[in-house]
Amino acid sequence: MNELMQRRHVWGLALIVLAAPAATGCASNGPLASTTVAQAERAVDEAQQSGAALSAPVELRTAEDKLKAAQAAVAKQDYGQAIRLAEQAAVDADYARARTASERVRRMADEMRQNIQTLRQELERLPQ
Repeated sequence: MNELMQRRHVWGLALIVLAAPAATGCASNGPLASTTVAQAERAVDEAQQSGAALSAPVELRTAEDKLKAAQAAVAKQDYGQAIRLAEQAAVDADYARARTASERVRRMADEMRQNIQTLRQELERLPQ
């Protein structure tokens, strides 16, 4: 499962790299930059709410930093840079959220294994 998420992250980054020339063509488009930054803000908020600060703090921090840089780029009217950074922030936030979900599932699986082991031990103690 972790490998699948890493592949998605790589594909997301590849998409950003491929989309970068198209974004620079719209460099004068402030509304597009604002929309993209707003989407990144939602992605970062969702990652924070999912508990990524505990399970994927590095990835979440990277997303937050890129979001702040995107917001600063909008303020400087560097819309192409703002779009690129906002897209990267959204991808990083999604990755942080996915890692958090993966960690949660892993913990649940570990707990289930432990419960199964306990049940097996109890069954072995029962008289035949």
